[in-house]
Amino acid sequence: MTFWEHLEEFRKVLLISLGAVFIFAVLSFLYADKILEFLTNPIRSEIDRFYFFSPAEAFLLKVKAACFAGLVFASPVVCWQVWSFLSPGLYEKERKKVLPWVLVSSFLFVGGVSFSFFWVLPFALKFLVGMQSEWLRPMVSLTEYVHFLSSFLLAFGVAFNLPVAMVGMVLLGVVKIETLRRFRKHAVVVLFIAASILTPGPDIFSQLMLAVPLVLLFEAGLLTARVLRRMRGEKKQ
Repeated sequence: MTFWEHLEEFRKVLLISLGAVFIFAVLSFLYADKILEFLTNPIRSEIDRFYFFSPAEAFLLKVKAACFAGLVFASPVVCWQVWSFLSPGLYEKERKKVLPWVLVSSFLFVGGVSFSFFWVLPFALKFLVGMQSEWLRPMVSLTEYVHFLSSFLLAFGVAFNLPVAMVGMVLLGVVKIETLRRFRKHAVVVLFIAASILTPGPDIFSQLMLAVPLVLLFEAGLLTARVLRRMRGEKKQ
């Protein structure tokens, strides 16, 4: 295919993907209140109502929630379109190697988001809202809450892909397993610092709830890299 043929193919992929997201977003807007109610579940035990501070804020927030839901529901279509565009440029062996890693990365991202939403957030928000007193009461903006929530979930989703990044660097020769093992203690310190930066909440609990899984995922990535290297018959350097 020529450059312009590739460009035309990319245009089709983009239009189909955007069309799928748009259709699902329009359908999701009909249930925007339900979507927002679901997203506020982690804090509903502490706060019974939310507020908006400008006339258009509530409408725009529902549109954002619908677009987010549309992207989630349309993700299989988007992923298939992207794969159909990229796969012809790969050899058969490369396709067999890339696809499992994409699936593993997606699984870890969803796992990190789910772990954060159902386990970490309720405790972190309970701690933060618990800072109220007789003269200090929370008046939580729903927009600010959604922003906090999205940052929290994204941090956990990305962080849970640590094993994939580690294995990829080892297999590509960027770093050696022996180097990772030698600097394991340093890596643990770095992971705790990264957890304190990635989590938007200032509480130590949510930072620990990210740091501890990261340390376990670091060990899992180290073990996986060793197993894969042995399976490939590579000699220690």
